[in-house]
Amino acid sequence: MRDRPMILRVYQVGAVEAVREQYRAGCRSTLIELPTGCGKTLVFAEIARLVVERGRRVLVLAHRTELLDQALSKLEAAGVRAAIEQGAKRAGDAPVVVASVQTLRGARLASWPVDAFALIVIDEAHHATAASYRAVLEHFRAARVLGVTATPDRADGQALGQVFESVAYRYGMRQAIRDGWLSPIRARRVLVDGVDLGSVHARAGDLDRAELAVVMADEKALHGVAAPLLELAGDRRTIVFAVDVAHARSLAEVLNRYEPGVAMAIDGTATATERAAMLEAFRAGAFRVLVNCALFTEGFDEPSLACVAIARPTKSRALYAQMIGRGTRLYPGKADCLVLDFTGPAGRHRLVGPADALAGETLDDDVRDLVNAMIAAEGWQLELESVLEAAAVDAVKQRDQAKVTAIARYRAEALDPFVGDMPAMQADRWARDLATERQRRALEAFGLDKLPAELTKGEASRWFSALEARRVAGLATLRQVRRLKRYRIDARRMTVKQAGETLDRLSAGGWRPSALWGVAS
Repeated sequence: MRDRPMILRVYQVGAVEAVREQYRAGCRSTLIELPTGCGKTLVFAEIARLVVERGRRVLVLAHRTELLDQALSKLEAAGVRAAIEQGAKRAGDAPVVVASVQTLRGARLASWPVDAFALIVIDEAHHATAASYRAVLEHFRAARVLGVTATPDRADGQALGQVFESVAYRYGMRQAIRDGWLSPIRARRVLVDGVDLGSVHARAGDLDRAELAVVMADEKALHGVAAPLLELAGDRRTIVFAVDVAHARSLAEVLNRYEPGVAMAIDGTATATERAAMLEAFRAGAFRVLVNCALFTEGFDEPSLACVAIARPTKSRALYAQMIGRGTRLYPGKADCLVLDFTGPAGRHRLVGPADALAGETLDDDVRDLVNAMIAAEGWQLELESVLEAAAVDAVKQRDQAKVTAIARYRAEALDPFVGDMPAMQADRWARDLATERQRRALEAFGLDKLPAELTKGEASRWFSALEARRVAGLATLRQVRRLKRYRIDARRMTVKQAGETLDRLSAGGWRPSALWGVAS
């Protein structure tokens, strides 16, 4: 037990207070989002302590042994007595029960009174839509629920809103880096020869794992990852995410061909003792590159990691953020985290990358394309925050230029030949906003159709002024000019009356140009 109060960071205090406010407002279930390395466990340990102080019990649910052990450690550091409920382990009367969701089911779940807990905490809450979690929540239906996660979005499209009524607090990776709580990210995109991801099908919102494994485990692809990885990572302690167990082992084997003893692969077939021994050897520097497949996307804390190599392309922003989060923790002497993004032509797929994870949302295609071009430049490992800011600025410039081009093309084709020179567009900020629906309807009433979506208030205003000037002068309408143009008659300088009489003569003559012969011009 602790002998002094646990000190929380400013944002952690904010998260605790935000959760309490949600409960005071009558919300039963709420969620907090904090990036990997920002102390989600400390936050829920403090909230659990406050509940226990009032004489109530707390249940913490997780799906991995590593998460259970971490939660137990943080709860004890917060001065809270806790015990694990998993397999043969029984929590007894501990105020806080840290349980494996795989264990707490069936008869074992039913043995607990439905009012046993005042609060249920779900660690890595993006898994909370699974039936196993829902069964627990249904059994303890009177308890309040708190979800904690770094990545609330799911590739399979299942919304966490099915479980949580609100998001109490959100603190993103980008802000945490700016505030100095996480390491800055440098990124390099590596196009792997022979890798064509366009041939891989999508399953449940992401690339089909079996098909992806075939592509990435090809001998040429393995070398296309291994050689640049060793060159770019240098002496950084590195974690590599592979597609599956076979791919992880093959990649480690190829890495060791280039530099004997540099890499080891680890997977779920290793016992807990074997896994602990391998991780201890890694921390001690016995080898530099740890290759895994999905084993360490959650519940793995090794702050000295300074390079994350993504050798399993994905469409899931959540998965990508989980992977690079392994390298963003602060560590003495560590200036930044290098993310190596190994990929290939994506075809129809919209793959995510380092910038999507940093931004906390899926980027617009044009911004992502600019970022990818920048971080793929030979000889550069660019600081990702600066790249993202520059790409966002460049994308806005390109969009603005596209708008100007679209408006100019429409004006040149549909309007300029009719009204001639127009007064200059207003230069104030108002004029650059998109045209209102009222402006668009007014222009359509003059006969302008298929107006560009990019039309601005300023352009709409000057177009209207030019058309209104013609109307006041009694000159032919745009519709009249267009109809007469089909018969090679330039009606721009005709009056409305003259144009109307000409159209009447054409109509009376069966719309034959000969009907106008002998008509004085």
